[in-house]
Amino acid sequence: MKFYNRVSELRELSHLNKKKPSFVVVTGKRRIGKTELIRQFMSDNGVYFFVDDKKNEEQLVVEFLDELKSKYTMPDYAQPTNIEAFLSLLYDLSKKQSIVAVFDEFQRFMRINPSIINQFQKSWDLKNKDSNLFLIITGSSIGPIKKIFINEQAPLFKRADNILYLKPFSFRQIIEILNDFKINNFEEQLKIYFLFGGIIYYYKLMDKYDVASFDDAINLLILRELAPLNREIDDILIEEFGSSYLAYYEILNALALGKNTKKEMGDYVHVAETSLSPYLNDLINLVSLVSYIIPPTEDILKSKKGRYFLTDNFFLFWFKFIFRNKSYYELNNFSIIKDKIRNELSGYFGYRFESVCREFLLESAEHNALPFEILAIDRWWGHTRENKARLDIEIDLVAINAQKKYILFVECKWQSNVDAEKLLAELKEKSKFVQWHNDKRKEHFCIIAKSFRKKLDKNKCLCFDLKDMANAFKKQNAKQRIFKNAK
Repeated sequence: MKFYNRVSELRELSHLNKKKPSFVVVTGKRRIGKTELIRQFMSDNGVYFFVDDKKNEEQLVVEFLDELKSKYTMPDYAQPTNIEAFLSLLYDLSKKQSIVAVFDEFQRFMRINPSIINQFQKSWDLKNKDSNLFLIITGSSIGPIKKIFINEQAPLFKRADNILYLKPFSFRQIIEILNDFKINNFEEQLKIYFLFGGIIYYYKLMDKYDVASFDDAINLLILRELAPLNREIDDILIEEFGSSYLAYYEILNALALGKNTKKEMGDYVHVAETSLSPYLNDLINLVSLVSYIIPPTEDILKSKKGRYFLTDNFFLFWFKFIFRNKSYYELNNFSIIKDKIRNELSGYFGYRFESVCREFLLESAEHNALPFEILAIDRWWGHTRENKARLDIEIDLVAINAQKKYILFVECKWQSNVDAEKLLAELKEKSKFVQWHNDKRKEHFCIIAKSFRKKLDKNKCLCFDLKDMANAFKKQNAKQRIFKNAK
């Protein structure tokens, strides 16, 4: 599988490599392609050290030294026995020759020997001035990386020239990959994205196993005895949380069931609300599986209307369809699970469709295809009272421009042949409950669906179907290719 995108990241690494001594941190959630980015940049011109926390410091130094000797010439007497001595050797070598050194999964040093982090700080502060070293640090655990490099009291605070956060690929970028796989049907591309999101690792598996459709992805990668993803969720959670991983399992399952507030989660897992915060903080900041979302019309500093959402597509799919049918899964009774998936899949697709609609609207606004520039967009929820009963109200997406007091109410429907007139009437009724500059705002309405019985006049309501979305993403990919070629 060829290497995709990451053009700006490669350009940044190349620039810093020319300006040695340099120090950069590359971070992002697991499976997002950090190591592959480094390999593309290094080719054969660098040395790669993997921090394996199942080994002690002395064992790692032996392994690192062998790797260093395989790439660079050094005196026979160089026999460091700890990281401090190894770093001293590395800097001494870099004064005589150009060196690119990568320490992958750097945060694991904290488990091996926390003082190693201070040794990196000391070495950089004292020895980097006259060196010709490009030091690259990578880490999947975003929380520990922040503690080491970003927080004000962090040991390596302000040492790195730059910190590159790798984001999941956008749907538009995934389209490019799937087109190369000869998966050209737009609806099929959407379904695969609903399953795997923008995590490149899963698309590498698709390439390796010749996956040609959503059904193939389920049958070849998930629902068979030797499926490569059958332990994916366990492996990630155990790697991050060790023996505590089951507590995170319960919370993720609650979120997959739509328990989006601390009270709902606490009631479901039988844990006090106050005890959930550390777990939720880890799921947000450590592994980027969960997002805390506040409706865009709210003051983010004051609002208490925030909710928690499981936003990783594959984790959400797993907990919705596999985890709750784990007994069948362990018995390799995959046909029953497939039947359950088939019966509930449309609802799941509809839920994930919102995220693609959000991306579509943001790109459309950027290219002047919407009435205004979007400054914030997300789900909206609230409630009212009717005959003393609480009535919950939800709007799929609300986009605003606070400067001009513009607001766009959006309904996302994973359905064909929808009645736009009826949906617009329902959307307008719900919009009355959104308290945001009511006396000054300029309202717009939008419906996005697989297809319509009849589209409405665009001045009354913007109506986009899958053909509109496919054409828009196709145009943007074409423009992006021209941009890349020009660069």
